[in-house]
Amino acid sequence: MEIILATPNGWDIREQGFLRRVAIRAGLISSSGAETRLTFITEAEASIHFALHHGSIRNWLRQGAMFAVVDAGGSTVDSTLYVCKSAQTPVRLEEVASSKCVQAGGIFVDEQAEIVLKQKFRNSRFGTSEYIAAMVRVFELKTKRLFTAGRSSNVIDFGGPGDTDNAVGVRRGKVSLTAAEVASCFAIPIKDIRDSVRSLIDSRNVQYLVLVGGFGESSYLKQELESAFSTRGVSVVVAEEPSRKAAAEGASIWHITHNVKARAARYTYGMKIRDDYSDKYRERSDLKVTNLDGRVMIEGAFSTWVKKDVVLADDFAHTVPYCRFFSSDSTSILSHLRDISEKVYIWDNAIPPTWALDRQGGPMPGIRHLCTITADLSGLSSSLVPQNGPSGRYYRVDFSVLISLGGTQLSARVQWNDKGVTREGPATIIPDALK
Repeated sequence: MEIILATPNGWDIREQGFLRRVAIRAGLISSSGAETRLTFITEAEASIHFALHHGSIRNWLRQGAMFAVVDAGGSTVDSTLYVCKSAQTPVRLEEVASSKCVQAGGIFVDEQAEIVLKQKFRNSRFGTSEYIAAMVRVFELKTKRLFTAGRSSNVIDFGGPGDTDNAVGVRRGKVSLTAAEVASCFAIPIKDIRDSVRSLIDSRNVQYLVLVGGFGESSYLKQELESAFSTRGVSVVVAEEPSRKAAAEGASIWHITHNVKARAARYTYGMKIRDDYSDKYRERSDLKVTNLDGRVMIEGAFSTWVKKDVVLADDFAHTVPYCRFFSSDSTSILSHLRDISEKVYIWDNAIPPTWALDRQGGPMPGIRHLCTITADLSGLSSSLVPQNGPSGRYYRVDFSVLISLGGTQLSARVQWNDKGVTREGPATIIPDALK
């Protein structure tokens, strides 16, 4: 059995690691099969597969067409921009830019409704937590979903015949909210969604906005997005089937079809390195160190793997060469080789930073530790050859980390040269702990 989990666009390897541990503890998968039998996909990518299968998208999809998918769920709203590379079966899509994720789902409309109702009934017997909770439940199940810009009657049927207070507009367990009151519940989440979508499609020739997800079925949300983007020629379309389970069903369709063939890097990825000293590092010239081979180096520089928004093919892999030095009197070289580790850092900007670490050795502001890659390189111990440096004999260990970034989840392997033969072994990715 294989398991595919759809997660919000804003989640990364840390959340994936947490869910993987949960799946193991729940007995869904074994620890040995965790990497191969459990796969992650973003909710937005799952949703576009759902829309391709159920919606009218194929009626207008053409090669070169650029469109955004907005997956408005209960908590998050994920937006992703795609360009169609081939409209022929099988359809081939590529991401255009890093996706967006904003906390503006349907539950935030419910939270605003609770605030409105508490204010409305603050001096009434209907202002108790029990009554307010009952009203919010009905609002979520019916009132919110039926609301449109032209709807004047917005009844919340929460009680029985004995629940009447004409002074506050409650008659036989029913209260009617004005259009302005209901619209005010949508105002903040819709503004956040508009701003998120606008930042994604700004300055791009986007023709369609595909709206999916449970909250995406809201007619009022669709009306507001049409009002915001129709002036720039963007048409808002929805799936023909109810899309409340778009992510779940879309994940299954994705597993079969894999229509998305390239994705945009969500961050600038890289590692901390000890680099050859040059003028670009002169602000920290006092921190220069000399390697065992005599080279003057600087610690804490940022080595870029891939820049944010760069579009990566499904099979994209980046090879990063690294080396370690050990003095000839190191009696624990083998133990070090058994546990080689490198930290992976991310930076939410397309222009790479100079430094990964500050002077105290902690991440620079804006730099975040994503995960640690560990590997066992004890297999190359037999090929180590002592070398002579200014301070005496030393050993140099050269290896490469192969990073796969183009798919839906990060993976890595290590390579090294063993007396002219290229060897390869697995690497383990340890996510940074969730705070």
